[in-house]
Amino acid sequence: MSDQGIVASQPYISLGHRHEELSTLGWTVLTPDEFADDVVGTLHEFGPIIPQFNGQMAFPITRKPGYEDLPYSQSMNGIGPHTEAPVYGPPPRYLALHCHKQATCGGGHTGLVDGYEFLRVLERSEPQLREWLDDTPVEFVATAKPGEPGQRRVQEYILTPTPDGDIFRFSYNQFHYGDVNPSREALQQSQVANSTSPLARFAVLGEAYFVEHNVPVLIPDGCLLIWDNWRMIHARSRYTDPARHLTRYWLA
Repeated sequence: MSDQGIVASQPYISLGHRHEELSTLGWTVLTPDEFADDVVGTLHEFGPIIPQFNGQMAFPITRKPGYEDLPYSQSMNGIGPHTEAPVYGPPPRYLALHCHKQATCGGGHTGLVDGYEFLRVLERSEPQLREWLDDTPVEFVATAKPGEPGQRRVQEYILTPTPDGDIFRFSYNQFHYGDVNPSREALQQSQVANSTSPLARFAVLGEAYFVEHNVPVLIPDGCLLIWDNWRMIHARSRYTDPARHLTRYWLA
């Protein structure tokens, strides 16, 4: 019998355990042999890829000139704890970082902590603040890139219940400097320092909780980190290796 026309297919690799980790831990790391260079096709198993700020479907996370003194993704600076795109309704459900070349300087970690668990801690330790969060919407502002004129603004609760799950919002940059991507001018003065407002208290407690409890993930070359952006707070540690190169995706 002729074997013409028969095409050998790639062996199927089940990602069930990665879906389970994403559900239980809030994040997971896929190894290169689990997606065989088909990053986009693999990500579609977790959700459709959607446009990011300025419309990019795949955003390069690597050093670009002009951001040397800013807490921005295309700088080498640290970025404070936050959830991605809190001005979107809804924000991306999942974030993915595909690591092409990891920093070799000892920095560049992606820190992750469970925002739902932080709110549960507040229910016990700061019940009045927790009640304030439930009753008071917060204005979130985002410039697509620092210094650009266009902004998105939205009034949203820190925790927004939806039929598809609760959406948690947090932004160190927003609370301190009034913008998810603050300008150099905005960075001159923190709106949290010396403030007694409930939002400032929430910001201080959230940052302290992140520092104490976050898991620092240094994504290995070729691997793919995915996390639940409606649940997890993330941040990046400063790095000095200019060769670091990742690609970021947003998933609905």
